[in-house]
Amino acid sequence: MKGLFAALLTILIISSGSYSFSEQKESRTSAELPPVTDSSKSSTLENETSQKKSFLIDFTDYEEGSIEEWLEKKGFELKEAAKNRKKLDLDVDEGALFFEAKKPLMALMVKKFVDPGEYSKIKIEWGAVKYPRGASYEGEVNNEALLVLVFFGDEKISSGHLAIPDSPYFIGLFLCRHDKIKKAYKGNYYHEGGRFVCIGKPKPGETVISEFDLSDAFKKYFQKDEVPNISGVALEIDTTSSDDDGRAVAFIHSIEFLK
Repeated sequence: MKGLFAALLTILIISSGSYSFSEQKESRTSAELPPVTDSSKSSTLENETSQKKSFLIDFTDYEEGSIEEWLEKKGFELKEAAKNRKKLDLDVDEGALFFEAKKPLMALMVKKFVDPGEYSKIKIEWGAVKYPRGASYEGEVNNEALLVLVFFGDEKISSGHLAIPDSPYFIGLFLCRHDKIKKAYKGNYYHEGGRFVCIGKPKPGETVISEFDLSDAFKKYFQKDEVPNISGVALEIDTTSSDDDGRAVAFIHSIEFLK
């Protein structure tokens, strides 16, 4: 699995963004941002692991200390700009993990999926305070304030390019302003095994609970009768091609995989 996820890091870096970007002067956006509001009551976040009905990744349990160490204890490995606080600020507030992109960047947090259960759906409690300006898959600016990537199985599917590593199947879920809801977009590569899907258009600062049927989507997108077990999950922030110096802010309370 170590080799698999090393390949995934390369895949994520080039699948939806540009190869390079200019460094901009650091600017802060916190004072200009609207407050976070809750538009829907959250269901109880207690995981039903005793009955193996769900698998919960909970970001509401931070108490104190290093946020990086807290995430590492949850099994996340920070890569690229996720390790650089001058580019990406990490904070915990109101029971949510916040990501603030201060300049054009690609940040990754990768977690090996260690639970052996067979899950068919995902539920995410999250929101965006500031969307990347100009981001739109319709407009071929494939950037997101926050992307949740779900990987399936370990079969390597062609990237479509000899110089780019192959990857397991994946579906990337994000919130958007200008794209079509639940339309399966293709990135620059991985047309055979990867899709990117906007699953909500909340107002800036609004907390929403998004539910998505991974099993049905996998069968539809990739024309398969069987769905491999979930093998990994990653969080990605990509503002490499966005306007406004690549600034964006998003937050997440939890990710829950359901039977």
